[in-house]
Amino acid sequence: MVSDYSGGIPIHELATKYGVHRVTISEHLDRAGVSKRPRSMSEAQIDEAVQDYAAGQSLEKIGTRLGFDSTTVLKELRLRGVQTRDTHGRERR
Repeated sequence: MVSDYSGGIPIHELATKYGVHRVTISEHLDRAGVSKRPRSMSEAQIDEAVQDYAAGQSLEKIGTRLGFDSTTVLKELRLRGVQTRDTHGRERR
């Protein structure tokens, strides 16, 4: 688990891989003394998310690729003033 995380696999993916909750993974990493990556998106990641979203990618796909939950991506897009689509991909009015 530690080597997977150190290799770049996000906590939520490790939770799926090992069949446990993400908090359990986080606790194991803490006990092993592993420094965890920051939970918030960097400016570069937000820029990338904005571009990907404008190109039509879903919040879920962007989040998965960047290692964040789709709601985190949505929050950051909204903070940037990005007009979001509804759940069917249509522009909101």
